[in-house]
Amino acid sequence: MDGGRLFTAIGLVRLARPGGFCPACRVLMKACDARPELAKPTVAALVVLAVAGVAWAAMVHHSRMTGMDMGLGPIESFGVTWVVMMAAMMLPSAIPVVLEFARTAEGRRGWPVATGVLAVTYLGVWLIFGVVCYAIYTAARMPWPNQATVAGLALALAGIYSVSPIKRASQARCRELCALHGPLPFNLMRSAAVVGAHYGLSCLGCSAALMVAMVLIGMSSLWWGVILGIVVLIYKLAPPLRLRYELVLSLALVALAVAYIKMA
Repeated sequence: MDGGRLFTAIGLVRLARPGGFCPACRVLMKACDARPELAKPTVAALVVLAVAGVAWAAMVHHSRMTGMDMGLGPIESFGVTWVVMMAAMMLPSAIPVVLEFARTAEGRRGWPVATGVLAVTYLGVWLIFGVVCYAIYTAARMPWPNQATVAGLALALAGIYSVSPIKRASQARCRELCALHGPLPFNLMRSAAVVGAHYGLSCLGCSAALMVAMVLIGMSSLWWGVILGIVVLIYKLAPPLRLRYELVLSLALVALAVAYIKMA
């Protein structure tokens, strides 16, 4: 099966319907005029992916402007930076649920807006988590003189957390939510908010420890953002792994933590 047929089979590409007012003419013209085009849900998912790409560009610019500044700054600045970082690191891993929601909702009035509501709600869950991290960070009067050691230990704990029952259960829940399992139960906008919130909470269970480590390492650290973003993609998009492979990933994070402490 070539690439075009594969994309058509899984619904990413569809055959365009010929235009015109006569149904009979459409049937006669279908065989010769049908051409592949991106399915509308695929376009919606690509828009979300493009937003993530813009966020990565903003992160690169922010990293060049601020260097390795360990402080979080005022809450307003932190909130903007945190949302941009979450859009860059977390939206790509949410593409499966965005795509499935768009497929399920397609044909209902306002489904593109509802798909956007899902993505915004998902980021809203992470924004609330970020504000909680900011409050704890400020209350603890960070950064501390030994901040690098604290950040390294947080990254090591994230590695240990990656094999915990909570993380594995959250990971399974993420995969379950990506299927949606049937028609959406509420009006479309409410369904979008519910799916975005549920998926965000499950994602939080998978990746919260990594994001805590990212806060402590410094949100302007671009390379660590890339590394932890790849780990998030493995958590969310890789097929279920055997425990031995989960342990390898856990040990890799612990090794990265040790390397970070030694290089600091």
